[in-house]
Amino acid sequence: MAVITFTQLDDDVFVVSHRVKGLGLRGKAMKLVYTKTASLCTAAGFSHFKILDQESETGQQYEVANASIRARFYLEGGDERVGCERSSNPSYVEQASEKLARKGYRPPERKAESSSAADSEVPGGNPVDEATCTIEQVAAMARSGLTDEQILAACVQ
Repeated sequence: MAVITFTQLDDDVFVVSHRVKGLGLRGKAMKLVYTKTASLCTAAGFSHFKILDQESETGQQYEVANASIRARFYLEGGDERVGCERSSNPSYVEQASEKLARKGYRPPERKAESSSAADSEVPGGNPVDEATCTIEQVAAMARSGLTDEQILAACVQ
């Protein structure tokens, strides 16, 4: 099992590299750096990553191959994001966790996702999630000049 090597550039941006020990091929180096990136992502407390940049050098005769990836880690999926868990390797996750801990790394805090409308209540005390209006109805009421409170009151039964 190879050693995981990485550098943290920002809170959520890391460069992960792999150098094939002995003679090896570029494809092997790339495959391992993908696995290491996913493993670091998992160890760092994220669920997805997006490759920002990647490079590799093919080993010529009597030379070794290497590869590196600069990736941004995310707490949720999205366009061009890859799930960390699926491609990670438990041994690399453990190695990365230990290295992160030695460097004093703190995992990201998961922010509670809530909007002011979702947290709002109407005068009767009914939460917004009990609203029964369609998007079209809400849009029509907004175009007619009703305030958010009026629309909310009209849509909660």
